[in-house]
Amino acid sequence: MPTLLVIGTGLMGASFAMAARRANIFDVVLGCDRDARAAAAALEMGAVDEVVSDLGSGVARADAVLVAVPTGAIADLIRAVAAAQSVPRPIFDLGGVKAPILAALAANGGVPPQFVPCHPMAGSEAQGAAAASDDLFRGRTVIVTPHDGVDPAAAATVRAWWRRCGAEIVSTDAARHDAAVGLTSHLPHVVAFELMAQVGDDDALFPFAGPGFRDFTRIAGSDPALWRHVLLDNRAEVIAALDGLLERLERIRRLLADGDAVALEAALQAGRDARRRYLERDGG
Repeated sequence: MPTLLVIGTGLMGASFAMAARRANIFDVVLGCDRDARAAAAALEMGAVDEVVSDLGSGVARADAVLVAVPTGAIADLIRAVAAAQSVPRPIFDLGGVKAPILAALAANGGVPPQFVPCHPMAGSEAQGAAAASDDLFRGRTVIVTPHDGVDPAAAATVRAWWRRCGAEIVSTDAARHDAAVGLTSHLPHVVAFELMAQVGDDDALFPFAGPGFRDFTRIAGSDPALWRHVLLDNRAEVIAALDGLLERLERIRRLLADGDAVALEAALQAGRDARRRYLERDGG
């Protein structure tokens, strides 16, 4: 019977396990997590059928391995999983950064052909298996960044699994992925964290924050430990995105200082127009 090993049984790993079970992709899901409480939670809610404490034994039983851990730990785990496989089986990840993982693998033994790098553009500020959902990826984009030596059969298989979970696939190279998500995902998290911290310097301001502020800062509820890894691993692209935003904010500051109402409205309108195009493209 087809068996999946999920390494990292938090929100994302548990959600894929549940989605794959709903789609009848795997008959058995094994969970492996260095946090015993996280693994127990995934088992209790039925996201995994069994918890394995030994990575090697889990890999030996698995027809596929999902690595769903913070980005800084992904390369080492992929290397360990590939070494433990007697026969190459698909290995895929959920990491929000791609080029550093591939570079780390290439520098130490090479990138395993059966490794298919993936990044689902889905998630939640909630954490842990208790927040997992079998429809987390339905209607969402999964970015696949195949490397030069990827096994075409493994890549096709992993893409098919994501489609059966309801996702849409976009393929690109790792560098393009990291630059794009540095701007569209990583930068917004930085801004939300810092704006929330600024307002939080004075809790007396909270009654003045309306639903717009709540919506804007929702992602500041995300796990700082996870985002520390993402931001440091993608630091060059995040810094570039920050520099671009700072230039725009400085321009807005000058327009305010000059009292240039026409140019200020034009700048705001450009943002509104861009959001309209985004929603039209996104079906929203």
